[in-house]
Amino acid sequence: MEAQRYSLRKNLNIYWTVFDAATGSDALIDGFVMDMLTAEEAEELVGNLNRGDDDGFLLAA
Repeated sequence: MEAQRYSLRKNLNIYWTVFDAATGSDALIDGFVMDMLTAEEAEELVGNLNRGDDDGFLLAA
């Protein structure tokens, strides 16, 4: 099984950060750090990033 580039890291209380294992940093999309996400948002984003799905980057506000 191929190692996943992106994963989750617990942030504050109920929030999560998407972590980029290749760079050792928080994931960036269009210059924005992908942190302070709900568990649902973060899991969906990690799945999309690891699949290379460029259409799934919009998060619900």
